[in-house]
Amino acid sequence: MTVQQPAMQLIPLNKLVASPRNVRRKDRKADIEALAASIASRGLLQNLCVVPAEGDRFEVDAGGRRLLALKLLAKTGVIAKDFPVACNVVAQEEGREISLVENIHRVAMDAMDEVDAFAALVADGLGPDEVAKHFGISRRHVDQRLALASLSPKIKAAWKRGDVTLDAARAFCLVDDHGQQEAVFRSLGKPVTHAPSVRARLMDGRVRASDRLAIFVGIDAYEAAGGKLLGDLFDAEAVFIESPALLAKLAEDKLQESSARHLADGWSWVELHLADGRGSGFSTTRLYPEWRDPTPEEQAELDRISAEIEKLDADLDATGVEDDPRWSTRDDLEAAYETVRQKGRCWTEEVKQVSGVLLSINNNGSVCATEGLVRQEDQKRAAGLLKQRREGGSGDETVADAEDAPPVRTSALPKSINRELTLVRTRAIRGALTNDRDVALAVCVASLALRSLRHTEMAGVSISAHIRPVDDLADAESSRARVEVQLPQDDADMLGWALDQSRDRLLDILSVLVAGAVDLAHDDTSPADLGKQSIADQLAKQLDIDMREFWVANLAFWVRLPKSALLAAVAEAPAMMERSARAREDAIKTHAKLRKDDLAAKVAALFEGTGYLPDILVAPFSAGGLVVTPQGQDALSHPAVAAE
Repeated sequence: MTVQQPAMQLIPLNKLVASPRNVRRKDRKADIEALAASIASRGLLQNLCVVPAEGDRFEVDAGGRRLLALKLLAKTGVIAKDFPVACNVVAQEEGREISLVENIHRVAMDAMDEVDAFAALVADGLGPDEVAKHFGISRRHVDQRLALASLSPKIKAAWKRGDVTLDAARAFCLVDDHGQQEAVFRSLGKPVTHAPSVRARLMDGRVRASDRLAIFVGIDAYEAAGGKLLGDLFDAEAVFIESPALLAKLAEDKLQESSARHLADGWSWVELHLADGRGSGFSTTRLYPEWRDPTPEEQAELDRISAEIEKLDADLDATGVEDDPRWSTRDDLEAAYETVRQKGRCWTEEVKQVSGVLLSINNNGSVCATEGLVRQEDQKRAAGLLKQRREGGSGDETVADAEDAPPVRTSALPKSINRELTLVRTRAIRGALTNDRDVALAVCVASLALRSLRHTEMAGVSISAHIRPVDDLADAESSRARVEVQLPQDDADMLGWALDQSRDRLLDILSVLVAGAVDLAHDDTSPADLGKQSIADQLAKQLDIDMREFWVANLAFWVRLPKSALLAAVAEAPAMMERSARAREDAIKTHAKLRKDDLAAKVAALFEGTGYLPDILVAPFSAGGLVVTPQGQDALSHPAVAAE
């Protein structure tokens, strides 16, 4: 077969036009600036393929993005408008076929090939800024590629053979030490796919710059004290505190200022607590403040604010404007009222003499002062004070031992549904724990510490260890079966066998055993259920579990809910949130007239494809994990009124 060779000509740029026969319809303008920068730096490395058109023009059948890049260079004055462009001139009947061949047989450059190419350019003396300029890309992109080029050769080899994903390889770039990179690589199961696990092991002992202590101290203050930050080139949010000990000292020093104020106020003691959770050594009794009557000045201010709120409410009801800016004024008035009211909250000297204050840091980085705590050694004195108050017949509820009463649980869903939903979540957590030795180790240590030192047990976790009877996901069952076949037949040989195993192997087995001890299914009706839900929330968040991968709200779920829950779901449906308050209210009234099964079908349709999850399956967000949108701000300024 004879192949017709196209004729090459230099054609002025202003004589070239886009061809209607070019087969590329999408991404024509993608990265045109970068392509233009490359052409300006290196010239046009591949000729355009053109077909003669009317007059003296030529239509570009192959090379449409190159044409756009050249025209961009002409527009910005880099080249002349009649710049001679190297073109292969073909017959019109060949143009579409050549365009198709050029696009079909194009293969994107492998990321590792690009990494090696950039590293070679820098090794030849080209600076990162020059590389970025030549290829029309950002300096950060070049730095990222050079960081990947500097990875341990073992990890790069694992990447090329598929034992490490690109995301995980990027996570290894967090540190420069090849020995540390390789140690973490050896400790992880293969293939390595979970970048957060890589970062967590590399940063063992360090905390993020978004940590509550870092927010409290302030990054500027930390750096001024000589502290350093460690950033991730590939994740702007992943910034770590290199010296947690320095951060803790700065936080403690800053917290001492609040401590001095509370001691000066007459409290018998003040304790600082930087760790998560509540401090130890306290009794179950907690004392509470009294409420005095407002002073004449305070009462006058309360009356004035109340009158303003009443007048504003009347005006808002009369106008009926949903986005009225006066709603914000009303919120400010309510906040001012509460500020004045709180002035009547006071602690008596006798209460301060038998109790103290625990100072800690909230997740948002603010100081939390828990007042009225009683140490175990002061329990009898506090009990005497309570008895004296009761015998005095004061009826004072402020010193009642309110925390002794268990919280009342009111579930939004039926018990049977709660148990099924939390069982689905239990399976997901057990499956994830099986493959996460770090979290499994933390669960094991926490559980054993509670059992050995506190003579209690972690809610929903039984590490003695007992395998809880849960119908697991297939992967978790396979992992447990693999462990079982490797164990010695004779129980007397178990310790000797374990002593012969490597640390990594023991951790792998530990993760499987810990996972099997977890059963967090519950009915959401008791304080014990609340404890299980808290443990499940913490594990789901740490294991990065998205329950949408394990459960879908289908019609079978909705038909089991009471009608009140279905109507509440209608009000919260995404499609409803786009309507006005009046339109939502009318829609709810219309839906309320439907039979329950028909209503369930309507709700299922409203939530189809939205990824809806009941609250019981949703782990709480970390501080700073959410941003209030303008729509959210508007919703906050217009409190919803429950339908009667």
